[in-house]
Amino acid sequence: MNLQKQIPVSQKLHELDSLYCSGSIADYENALKLAIMDLQEVLPDCTIAYAEIATTGSERQAHGGMRHVLFPEEGNA
Repeated sequence: MNLQKQIPVSQKLHELDSLYCSGSIADYENALKLAIMDLQEVLPDCTIAYAEIATTGSERQAHGGMRHVLFPEEGNA
């Protein structure tokens, strides 16, 4: 994977987090569609999901809420 492509994807995930919390639904939906299209150019079997972040194991605790993350599309996991 090209490192230059990784940086914009992580920035887009952060922007989606911000838009989800404080932007208009139309702006969020448009940004999500564009981010998924950009992501699939780099990782064609992945999409973007909005998920709760938690640690694993006996010390499982919430990481601080919901975040946009990369997620394998159904059938490609």
